[in-house]
Amino acid sequence: MYLIVGASGFVGSYAIREILKETKEEILATDKNVEGQEDTDRVQWMSCDITVHEELCMLNERLKGKKQIKVVYLAAYHHPDLVLANPHLAWNINITSLSDFLNTIENVECLFYSSTEMVYKPGEMNVFFKEDAEKDPINAYGRHKMVAEQIVVGYGYNVVRFPFLIGPCILPGKKHFYDVIVETIQAGNSIEMFEDNFKTALDFGTALSTLVALMENYTSDMPKILNISGDEVLSKYEIGLKIADKYGCSRDLIVPISMKNDTKIFTEKRANCTLLDNSAVKKTLGLKELKLHF
Repeated sequence: MYLIVGASGFVGSYAIREILKETKEEILATDKNVEGQEDTDRVQWMSCDITVHEELCMLNERLKGKKQIKVVYLAAYHHPDLVLANPHLAWNINITSLSDFLNTIENVECLFYSSTEMVYKPGEMNVFFKEDAEKDPINAYGRHKMVAEQIVVGYGYNVVRFPFLIGPCILPGKKHFYDVIVETIQAGNSIEMFEDNFKTALDFGTALSTLVALMENYTSDMPKILNISGDEVLSKYEIGLKIADKYGCSRDLIVPISMKNDTKIFTEKRANCTLLDNSAVKKTLGLKELKLHF
């Protein structure tokens, strides 16, 4: 059985899709707000606020009698600008409640915690960060994730670090940045994207199918921290060009801009180059490549 904590977002929706596609397991999907979510024969939804200990205990009771529970932990206060603006709330969700969850939920076979490239220090082109590379986050969100990773690994569980993820939203009534790009350029309008912000990006589907493969092939001697990232180095501008090509739109509608000159998009500091080394996860799963697909 899979338990997905924080299942209502973009990543959670893809986690559900990939588990249903790649396994025969049932899923208990939880989030603070599950309004509008519908149960199916293999997916059950449960409201659970991870900041409320009593609700974690109720979740644990719901899981009593279940064995070999595989946990995908996605819950986070995750936007760097919001973390900067609401530091106490963010710490409570990202650190305090995570620790309480780990110490409350029983019968866990494996748990994979979703982390981020932002735990690393700012990088340089052609420098790919391995899992044991120096950590020196430049924003509070990255620092939260760095501490959370230590808690998870200290408890004996596993961490996956994702890069910039992008792809069409599969949630009804919601849009991801990908959908905004598509709608904008299909209407003949231009959209600005950073030409000096470099990532080893992946699409949601590839990233989550890789995570599910790790969980389905889990062993106790698996590396505790793994980067799940793409092979290619792409700027966000180049990703925009790929999207334009896919939909037969003019590349001229993707307008390159520089992070150095940005004063309106981001409030909190972000590294303009963070490249992840994915050789460990490819070795673990016997993969030849990991590439961005739309």
